[in-house]
Amino acid sequence: MKDNAEYWKELLGDGYNEEIMKLLHADDIEPGGDAPGGQEAPPPPPPPQPRRPKQDSARSSKPSEKAPDAGARGQPPRRGAAPARKPGPAGGDKPAREQKASGQKPAHGENGRGVSRPAHGENGRGASKPARDENGRGVSKPAGGSPNGKPQPVRDQKPAPPEKEEDDFNVEFDFDEEYSDVPMTKPIRPSREKRSGCLGGILYAAFIICVSLLVASLGWLAATDVLGLGGENEVVQVTIPKDFKISDVADILQEAGLIKYKSLFNIYARFSKAEEKIVAGTYALNKNYDYRALVNGMTLRGGKKVEVEVTIPEGYTLKQIFQLLDANRVATEAELWDAAANYDFDYEFLDESTLGDKYRLEGFLFPDTYRFYVGDSPSRAINKMLSNFKSKYTADFAARAAELGFTQREIITIASLIEKEAGSNEERATISSVIHNRLKSQNLKYLQIDATLYYAASRTGEAVSTSIDSPYNTYTYQGLPPGPIANPGLASIKAALYPETTNYYYYALNKQGTHNFFRDFASHQTFVQSDEYGG
Repeated sequence: MKDNAEYWKELLGDGYNEEIMKLLHADDIEPGGDAPGGQEAPPPPPPPQPRRPKQDSARSSKPSEKAPDAGARGQPPRRGAAPARKPGPAGGDKPAREQKASGQKPAHGENGRGVSRPAHGENGRGASKPARDENGRGVSKPAGGSPNGKPQPVRDQKPAPPEKEEDDFNVEFDFDEEYSDVPMTKPIRPSREKRSGCLGGILYAAFIICVSLLVASLGWLAATDVLGLGGENEVVQVTIPKDFKISDVADILQEAGLIKYKSLFNIYARFSKAEEKIVAGTYALNKNYDYRALVNGMTLRGGKKVEVEVTIPEGYTLKQIFQLLDANRVATEAELWDAAANYDFDYEFLDESTLGDKYRLEGFLFPDTYRFYVGDSPSRAINKMLSNFKSKYTADFAARAAELGFTQREIITIASLIEKEAGSNEERATISSVIHNRLKSQNLKYLQIDATLYYAASRTGEAVSTSIDSPYNTYTYQGLPPGPIANPGLASIKAALYPETTNYYYYALNKQGTHNFFRDFASHQTFVQSDEYGG
């Protein structure tokens, strides 16, 4: 027992445990310490060895530093052990078949491949496995390792096939040694698909962020346009034509710098029914207006139309007035003529029977200074002048006209003649007296006023002549012309109603721009032939 203990102690080194060895071999040793047959019982198998870290190839090559082989320790073959690999040609080792036949377990080289190695005995040389009895317990055998006591090399021995038997104790397997033959694999890397999926997710997130920022930016730009944020404090004029479409309005507003996005305004206009609210005309709109203010600024109630101040001179004809309004962008001349002829203005001094005659308003557009909207309605512009005439021609004027035996239209006709003939306010009443005297005269049937010739020529397109075939030719037609030849001012209307009392029947223009008056034709002719005549 002692010798065996020394043997195992030297063999196992630090792994040797004397107490465990005594307990394990207590039944195999007879009293006296001898095994049957006079031989010392072999030492019991060592206890399970703790797992040692793998050593490098240099250290593992020394028998004294490596744990004994399983065959030397008398342990049964390991279950699940990996088969031995064939050594490479450079190693010079025996093939795996020969190793298997000899009963040797291939050792593992530096690269994990199998190499043959003997079990380690006391002197580091190969030793045979300890024999076991039927119960798997160790028994002694001749030193030579053969039944007849003759020594025999380990390589010539054919060990008996291992029996499947139950261990008396659990064996802790050295998996590091057993699976050292398994080739090491490279670390598992994430698949390309996984990496692609991750990259795709990042790209998708970036795309979503970019789209969100884009939408937010567009939303902010749209909001600034709708709300009029950041607009300059500048007033511009826009003219909305007749028979407009909402798309036309959007084009006009964009060209004027009032909006940026036509499509957005069109959507708002349809939503707010702006087309029903907007009225044709010219409006003053600020660049900082929002969409709602822009629409309201183009309506009748809340609209801020551009106004223009126009002065209608006394004595202007209907044609001259319409040309003046056209020049100031109030309305076109064609629109004004159409309204004058066909619009049914509700005034008692207008004869409904004359509806359709574009000259029927002549004399009733009172000369004055007006403020018209640019792009205003022609009927509204005309109505403003008619309304002013009505306010100026008072009830006293109407009573005075009846007293003189004239209608309102005849008084305005006389006033238009005075307006076109008078050179100064002081002589208006005197010229009125000449007209009244001639109208009352039994001998002088013709007024013979040159201003009527010019008016007749403007309507017929003929040259100015006393032979023009027109009822406005007072040289060939008796009495007053059919209507006024101009639009008289208040002074001329008053002069027509209140003429000066005189015996004058003639007058002639002097070089000072005024007139000289005469009672008879001879005096008149003498002046005309003199150097003082200015005609």
